[in-house]
Amino acid sequence: MTRRRTPDRAARLMQRLQRALARLTTTAPPEAVVRARAGILVAHLRDIPVAILIANNQARYVDVNRAAIRLTGYRRDELLRLSIWDLTPDPRRVLGRRLWRAFLKRGRMRGRYALRRKDGRVVAARYVAVANVLPGVHVSALVPWISSRINRPLWGRKSPGRT
Repeated sequence: MTRRRTPDRAARLMQRLQRALARLTTTAPPEAVVRARAGILVAHLRDIPVAILIANNQARYVDVNRAAIRLTGYRRDELLRLSIWDLTPDPRRVLGRRLWRAFLKRGRMRGRYALRRKDGRVVAARYVAVANVLPGVHVSALVPWISSRINRPLWGRKSPGRT
């Protein structure tokens, strides 16, 4: 029996969520309503093993599930004070901002992403993201990237001065 790949399962989940949430509204709701709807969404996804991070147009997190808390090492209240750029490693922020703009324009994106945890470690993750599941609400599903290079740094080798 072949086990299904998690990123594909996450992509299908995101498609179902997008269709369900698209039926809720076609007008841009106020930020409080966006946060409430994002909370309802995460409540249904709280215990799945895929990290779900929900951000607004300003790239600030409005809700996360338990897997996102485990992946990042931050508490929920800490994550809700952060933006995507706070979790993006410094060397990748410029590229990250370009990808964010492309993502908002395209509406979907998938691939590999470097994430800086609270303890400073950089971890690799596979992601599937859908923009505007509700107007101004963007959902990302991330799973840790497991490869034969798991102990190597994601973005090149460590410089001699770093520990």
